[in-house]
Amino acid sequence: MNRPRALFSSFRRLMDSESWAMVARALVLAAASGALTGLALLALLPASAALASGGAGRWLVVLACVGAAAAILEFMQIRTGYRGALGFMRTLHHAVGDKIATLPLGWFKADTAGRLSRLSSQELVNLAEATGHFLYSMVSNAASVVVIWIGAWFWDWRLGLLMTFAAPMLALFMNAARRLTARGHALTEPTEEELASRIVEFSRCQGALRSCNAASAGLENAFSTNAKAGRSAMLWSSLGLLMSGTLTQIIVTSMVYLVGLLAVGGEFQPLEAIAAIGMCLRFTTMLDAVSNGLFGLEERRQSLIGIDEVMDAPSQAVPEVSKKQTDPGAVALRDVDFAYESEHPVLRGVSFEVPARSMCAIVGPSGSGKTTIARLISRFYDVDTGSVAVGGADVRELTTEDLMAQLSMVFQDVYLFDDTLEANIRIGSPGADDAELRRAADLAGVTEIVRRLPEGWSSRVGEGGRSLSGGERQRVSVARALLKRAPIVLFDEATSALDAENEAHIVEAMEELRRHSTLLVIAHKLETILAADKVIVLNSRGEVAQEGTHEQLIAVPGTYADFWAQRESAAGWRLVRHTPARQRARSSYPSRP
Repeated sequence: MNRPRALFSSFRRLMDSESWAMVARALVLAAASGALTGLALLALLPASAALASGGAGRWLVVLACVGAAAAILEFMQIRTGYRGALGFMRTLHHAVGDKIATLPLGWFKADTAGRLSRLSSQELVNLAEATGHFLYSMVSNAASVVVIWIGAWFWDWRLGLLMTFAAPMLALFMNAARRLTARGHALTEPTEEELASRIVEFSRCQGALRSCNAASAGLENAFSTNAKAGRSAMLWSSLGLLMSGTLTQIIVTSMVYLVGLLAVGGEFQPLEAIAAIGMCLRFTTMLDAVSNGLFGLEERRQSLIGIDEVMDAPSQAVPEVSKKQTDPGAVALRDVDFAYESEHPVLRGVSFEVPARSMCAIVGPSGSGKTTIARLISRFYDVDTGSVAVGGADVRELTTEDLMAQLSMVFQDVYLFDDTLEANIRIGSPGADDAELRRAADLAGVTEIVRRLPEGWSSRVGEGGRSLSGGERQRVSVARALLKRAPIVLFDEATSALDAENEAHIVEAMEELRRHSTLLVIAHKLETILAADKVIVLNSRGEVAQEGTHEQLIAVPGTYADFWAQRESAAGWRLVRHTPARQRARSSYPSRP
């Protein structure tokens, strides 16, 4: 019985005190209701004997009272149990959400969205069903079985002995059957998580999938793998149920056979024998109910394991009180080493400082760690060694609220919420008045978008901002940063893939931000780099190769001079019409008269 207790403690861990009190009360009611049901079945034996002698009236009153009490307790148990199950769902939703908000981004993988989606919908309902049905059914029927087993000893020691002998055998078979069922579910759980991830991918990445002419290949493979694992799981589960069911039938057959022998020997009257056989059959259905309840809980074990993985994941350590910031607006990295995977370092010994209200451009080849630096400053990840300081304080010594109050982020991949255009900008500063919001929108070029949309500021942008272009989403993100007026603004290649109009708006907004904020810009555009007060040059190994102003760096041979030469060369390219050689040759011939 260790495994059920482990399941029980797992459920307890995920409930708040109010929900747990309701569940515990419902379990007590279930046990009491089950005990009364067992007493009612036992009362059938003396009632049948009294009926044969014509004096069953008293026992009928006892049966009616016990039955009514059991029905009332069962109603109270069901009502209380479902309230506890609904409270469990609410508590678990909030607990998982609060936990996810504290996890470092390194915890999230490619399949996390599918896993969490399945966990917060299908698996949550399944767990609530376990607390609202299987748990109480198992306790109630187990109480009935115990009462009948004890009463059988008082009625006839041979019947009690048979039940006593059958109990450990049933426990062993049920444990073996549970292990077989668990093995089957262990096979399907990974494939179901993979299928959920592929479904999310299928719905979100149709453009990329169709461009590769692979619109459903990954999904079909996931379905096929899941179906194969499901067939294997069904075989293991069927074998477990067969074992449990076979032993149950052996027990009931033995009990009926024993009652028959006692009746033939004259020790039971005919009505007593019929009542005893009926009790034995009901005893068997209760054993089945206990077994089914145990299997129902076992089926939820993998869901509990998945939730435990989330709840046990190490959160980022956050202090209760932030360290005092001695240099507001400044950013400093000191001897920073970092790797997403330990065997592939991304940054090696990176050190540089950005004074408050200055603009720093970070340049370097793809994969040199530019975006990683922005993520470390935002504390999306923690450094392996070294330190990252914002406002003169290590980011690990600031609360999340205080750190985020110092930062605004404008990244290439802008996410907008399925809300109005105004609400998406106001996220930057919920308390800002309308005049401040309109000014930020004007500077970022969002006002032009407002005029174009039929419902103006009240236009919904769709999930992820799909009703806007990429450049327009960037403008909204910049408007957020302008409205927030954070001391530090991080730009991650915000203008690298924009058309001239959108780029002009964002460059103008950056100039406005420079008046009161420190700008850290990951840049490829020559104009952006020229505007910077300092340039940090990273090499392909994730090291700081050079540092200084544009004039200082361009004057000496090195990584930056090579980078600048390549950019200037690329900027001078132009498209010309290509005339095939055959056409040029033909054009040189004199025309026919």
